[in-house]
Order: sequence, then structure tokens, then C-alpha cells
Amino acid sequence: MIPLVIDTNILFSALYNINGIERKILNIIIKSQEIQLFAPDLFWEEIIRNLQSKLDYKAEDINNLISKFDIIKVPFEKYKEKILEAKKLISHDNDAPFIAVCLLINAPIWSGNENHFKHLLTLEKIIWFNTKRLHNFLNKQDIID
Repeated sequence: MIPLVIDTNILFSALYNINGIERKILNIIIKSQEIQLFAPDLFWEEIIRNLQSKLDYKAEDINNLISKFDIIKVPFEKYKEKILEAKKLISHDNDAPFIAVCLLINAPIWSGNENHFKHLLTLEKIIWFNTKRLHNFLNKQDIID
């Protein structure tokens, strides 16, 4: 099974546009069971806050939706030892927990935030996939057409 850290903006996009590519890829990931999604514990706070404020979702509806995507919650206690290293790799402090989880479980990250993550392409420590790059990777792995 391939571990993959998911950024909040990906799930937000998938819930905002159910016909979008992010939703299609998430559905394929769920069906294939070849990829396991992970996120730091603050992911849930962030997605609930954003969906409530921007799309007027109710908290209980959000929790039901999120549970369908089988995202493993990584508690702060597990990744806190990687936070300092993560902050050296990423300029935006809010992204440090996501990078810390990547470092902890040795997994790539899927994020649509080009500004915060694109520089990771030049580093060897973390693999960053935007949606197009992840789609190509999954295609090469015969997980997606």
C-alpha cells in the first residue's frame, strides 16, 4: 500500500466540485485500496472551518463526508518530533504539520498549493504531487486510466 499525505485544499476542492479531477482521483483511490491517505490532526479542524464558512456545510455533515475518504488522522504527538525539520523545508508555518507527517511516514504529499509546495520539486526529502502529477503517477502505476 502506498502512503500519501493529503492537503486540506484537495479535499475542499473534491467536496466543492464533485465532478472535478480531485474528486475523481479520490474516488479511484478509495476503490483501488492501493493508496492510504494520511493527514495531521489539524486537517479536520481546517476542513470543517473552511467548509462551514465558505460553503455553509454543517459540522456533522462534514464529518460524515470525510469518513468516506478513509483518511488516517496522525496525532500531533506522533509528528511533533518532525516539526522543526518540516519548518526548514517549507516557508508557510501552517503547512509544517503536513510536511512533518510526510517525514514521519516517509510519504509524498498531494497539494494544489503551487506557491507553498512547488519548491519541494528541487528537494529530495519530500515528494510533492499536484493533481496533474499525481494523476500521471497513478496512471503509471496502473491505478488510474
